[in-house]
Amino acid sequence: MSSLRVIVRSDLAAGFALAGVETHGVEDVEAAEELIAGWLDAGESGLLAIEESLLAHLDRALLKRLDASVNLLYLAIPGGEAAEDGITRSARIARMIRRTIGVRIAFGEEDAEGTGD
Repeated sequence: MSSLRVIVRSDLAAGFALAGVETHGVEDVEAAEELIAGWLDAGESGLLAIEESLLAHLDRALLKRLDASVNLLYLAIPGGEAAEDGITRSARIARMIRRTIGVRIAFGEEDAEGTGD
């Protein structure tokens, strides 16, 4: 059965759970990797939203498996930490949209090239 699953650090899990989303709070990347590997092995389908900081540190082999999966799709969501130095909130959102759907969006007076690539 298809579903929406969220993997975030434990301190952010309550907010997603309150929204009614299947939420998995993890303490480290290894715990996230175990969840993802289990779903891939079982052939689970759905959409996986995973915190950016966790996604960035996933094992490369597991990330390749996740990329190749036609059943379990994923997207990165921002965590609670501050954005990288010099990256505005709108540039961060634009980068997420561009990465997810392949469309470049400019906010206000920003040019279409944007910053923070």
